[in-house]
Amino acid sequence: MSIIVKALSVSGALAFVVACACAAPLAAQAPALNASDPAVTLVLSAAEIPTNGTVKISGMAYPQPGVQVHVTVTPPSGGPSMLLAPQDKDGNYAITFGSTRAAGVYKVSAQAGAKSGAALAQFTVQTYLIDIDEDVADNKSFLEDVDKLVTAVKKEVESVPDSPAKTDMETKLDALDEAEKPIADQSTHLAAALAPFKNMVTQQPDAEQTLQPMFDHLSQLDDQMKKSKVELDQEIAESQKGSQTCDAIDHATQALKAVPDMIGIAKKPWQFAASFGTNMAKSELPAKAGPGADAIGGLVKNLPTAAGKPAESLAENELELGPEQEIAEKMVERIPEPVRHTPGYKFAVEESKKWLPTIVDGTKSPIDMLDKATSLAGAVVAYANEQLFGKYCEKFEGDFTATMLAHFYSKANGDGKPTEWWTYSTAVKGKITLRYPKGATGKAVALSGQLEGGATRFTYKSNVFTSSLFGSNMFGPGEYLTKDVAPAATDNGAGGMVNSLISPTSFYIPLTGTLDGSKMTIALGDARSDFNESYTQGHTFFVVIAQRTLGLPLMGHFTLPYVKAAFILNQVVKGDYDVETKGKTMLIEKTATRERPANQNLAVYTIEMKACNPGCE
Repeated sequence: MSIIVKALSVSGALAFVVACACAAPLAAQAPALNASDPAVTLVLSAAEIPTNGTVKISGMAYPQPGVQVHVTVTPPSGGPSMLLAPQDKDGNYAITFGSTRAAGVYKVSAQAGAKSGAALAQFTVQTYLIDIDEDVADNKSFLEDVDKLVTAVKKEVESVPDSPAKTDMETKLDALDEAEKPIADQSTHLAAALAPFKNMVTQQPDAEQTLQPMFDHLSQLDDQMKKSKVELDQEIAESQKGSQTCDAIDHATQALKAVPDMIGIAKKPWQFAASFGTNMAKSELPAKAGPGADAIGGLVKNLPTAAGKPAESLAENELELGPEQEIAEKMVERIPEPVRHTPGYKFAVEESKKWLPTIVDGTKSPIDMLDKATSLAGAVVAYANEQLFGKYCEKFEGDFTATMLAHFYSKANGDGKPTEWWTYSTAVKGKITLRYPKGATGKAVALSGQLEGGATRFTYKSNVFTSSLFGSNMFGPGEYLTKDVAPAATDNGAGGMVNSLISPTSFYIPLTGTLDGSKMTIALGDARSDFNESYTQGHTFFVVIAQRTLGLPLMGHFTLPYVKAAFILNQVVKGDYDVETKGKTMLIEKTATRERPANQNLAVYTIEMKACNPGCE
């Protein structure tokens, strides 16, 4: 889990007010500047790490040539460590801290320039050796939640009218339920697979230095599982609301799509344990080691295949991207040479050789069981999409892209013209879904659905140092250097549970509406998830060299916010649509640009959207 320390503007934050959905954002006040504010951002890669573990300290500051970020780490006892973190051309800095032998709270500060304020954060160091049992319990609880989700989906399907499609769906869900129920009990095998590593440290404390990266990574996997459980609990709650038939079927389908992803997360500790033990056992074998080496080689060959998507979004403790097997292999490869000559390392290798068959046996059967449940879930989703939904429901479905460009101005200057001091833009894309019962009659058929997706681009520019705002009026004549940094767009716009976990700019916005012949009306509800406010901010870093700074560089930093996806989409999606019929396909389309001027600002919105029933080709 990353810890982000925001640099706040002076006395109170920026006064930023958003108007009602029918107007553009109201005027925003330029932030006041204060030399005591932090001139840097500070991000820690984790809030908690094990003893002898590492934490990555990173952030941004103004990229002034020759200036380094001073990082100070103060342990719970003893003197502080002073580190210098060089910046790249864009102002990013990063450094890894690993002097964490003592348990307790470590305080971190980062400062750029002698006259600027420091950003502050802290992390906790503790031993994870005794937490293996807790991690196994979390794994079991997570897998039990996967089973609860399948049970909730079964109840949703019970509300569907009787038909052969419903009967077939229930049969498939029963098979999936049968495959899901025993998987939580497999966590006992995970405990058995990890027990040798726990015992190694109990018998030989020196082995902790060798095995610490393993415990560190298991802790990270457990943290990922805890975050995923929050999303899983929300899906279960949504499934228990007793929706109408079409909503229930469509939500059941979406919920079941999450099952393979959740099982993939739960499976990682098994994969990692087996691979780490294998690589430890192999690490000291000579080139011609005889039958023992062949036996271990056979075990390696028979290890379960890595699941998931390789080379994607998993970079922990400076390891390269890849599946759990690759991570374990690199961990063993990177054990420092001095450590390899310690008694603890040699003990860990010998114990790994001894216990490797047990470790592998304790992982293969559960992984096979998890893979079977994943396969069944995929088959049920396909059937629900193709048969069950089509039996009862109709659906408009399609893609959309939307943008917002916002301009903010000061009051009129002496020449009667305002100054643009802030501008930013956001681009989003995603999928629109609108459902209604098949064969529905009446003047207005009720629609329900959602917009889901994510932000794909941000831009940001500030101009607070213009003479009409601050500039020479604040610091006197001098040199003013600034660098504006927009948040990085990390979303693929596909929506879904996985994106909501890994992307701070994903969104899910419920829709309601009516379909009346060739007319459709769409309204947006309250977002179920939307942009992370602490992430979607523009950063401005500045350096001032002026008379009032005595000719020395004064560095500073402030942030400005973005409006959320729900606000943007409400401007361009809600409203009335003409429904066209082309052959056997009904469709709605919208391509529009809308300007929303308001007091001291202007917002320009665009939308391109097309949704079809059946789906657009």
